[in-house]
Amino acid sequence: MSLIIFIPVCLSVLTSLYFLMPAVFLKRFRSLEDSTLNELRLRTGIRFSLKVKEDPLVNAFSLPNNVIVVTSGLVNEGVDNLRLAIAHELGHLRGKHHLKTFLSLLGITVASLYLLNLDVMLGLALMFAGIVVVRYISRHFEYLADKYAIELVGRDEYIRLLALHVNPGEKQSLLSTHPTVLNRLKKI
Repeated sequence: MSLIIFIPVCLSVLTSLYFLMPAVFLKRFRSLEDSTLNELRLRTGIRFSLKVKEDPLVNAFSLPNNVIVVTSGLVNEGVDNLRLAIAHELGHLRGKHHLKTFLSLLGITVASLYLLNLDVMLGLALMFAGIVVVRYISRHFEYLADKYAIELVGRDEYIRLLALHVNPGEKQSLLSTHPTVLNRLKKI
């Protein structure tokens, strides 16, 4: 297949996945409404919805369609911890981190495909370097989301939440998408 056809097809598939996958993915999760959410919506101006994934682990993540998914383990920790975690995810939404990551990946994909056509080793090297760069950007976005959360809920409260989840054995590498909780606390 010619590169002129292959690249637009790849970009179309990636773009479709970016916009369609969240809708498909969310059908299995229940919605959650709380007065805390309304307060955060008013303070931030971000229209978001909250979904709950049945999982005993404590976690939260946001999606490009302004949906925040929290685990039942996080919900069970109480409304204060839920509010703090949502504030962090709102930092990702406010900063448009999903879109920026997606555009970075598109650029790296196009450049890698082009280089693969010219020189396989050079194309593969760019792919690997691109993965490392995108992971670095992802870790940077975590720090920015922490900063935004602190503005919303206060430094001491946010530090309290992070401190609950420090794992001394947690490691970080070039391929990590998140910094360790200890590194996040050091940045605050």
